[in-house]
Amino acid sequence: MRISAFFVPFFAIIASVLGFYLRVSERLNVFDPETGLAMRNAETTFWLIVLSVFFIVSMIIFAIVAASRNKALKGFESAFGTDPLAYPIVFVMIGISWIVGTYMHYTVISRYTEISWIDISFLIFSAVSAISVTFFAIEMYQDSRRKAPYALSVTPTVFLCFWLVLIYRQNASNPVLLSYVYMCLALVSNALSFYFTSGFLYGKPQPGKAIVSYYAAIYFCAVTLADDNTLGIKVILCAMIAANLIHSVMLIRNLQRKYR
Repeated sequence: MRISAFFVPFFAIIASVLGFYLRVSERLNVFDPETGLAMRNAETTFWLIVLSVFFIVSMIIFAIVAASRNKALKGFESAFGTDPLAYPIVFVMIGISWIVGTYMHYTVISRYTEISWIDISFLIFSAVSAISVTFFAIEMYQDSRRKAPYALSVTPTVFLCFWLVLIYRQNASNPVLLSYVYMCLALVSNALSFYFTSGFLYGKPQPGKAIVSYYAAIYFCAVTLADDNTLGIKVILCAMIAANLIHSVMLIRNLQRKYR
């Protein structure tokens, strides 16, 4: 699967870049700058939907084929081939970027609005999730048998579900679903990616579902980068893209043939 570990991520990156530029065009040309309403039957919207469906279906087909012919080894370190040095270092950098993004988001919202308890909850939860991602990688390197990684692995999933509820709450009265649907898809796919990653630690590996969720998260996060979010949120999304890309490459690379 080493060849697939190169070509599939490359295909995902190309699709993500195309999705990002289509979303940029959609934000500029489809949404009315005064009302925020979207034009009906816009060509850009149509092609972005086509690209999204094509990409997700392609990833599902690849995941089905890969899972039918290959299996993941038992245990997180065996399934992902966790490097005892590179893996913790990379995820420390991802965690730091996530924390920096959280702080940048705080500086923006504190400058223009009064900080509410919901904002405080989001900021704290985001920082805790970033720390969890970092220490999970370190704990796996030191001793995966300890209980700490189990709790650390599920924290980002819970945070992303919380974030999804906030997005729904903020847009409950927003009639333009198109304005925030890709953000919702990004959060859902990221929650699933962290969930399926923790499954390898709990002895319930599902490599096919993990692969689909990794690449769905990468794609929808890239598309959402074009949305009107703070720079801090975009940094957090980039950190998630990096985490999913690394996990996808490691998992695909270490899949083993079922029959030899």
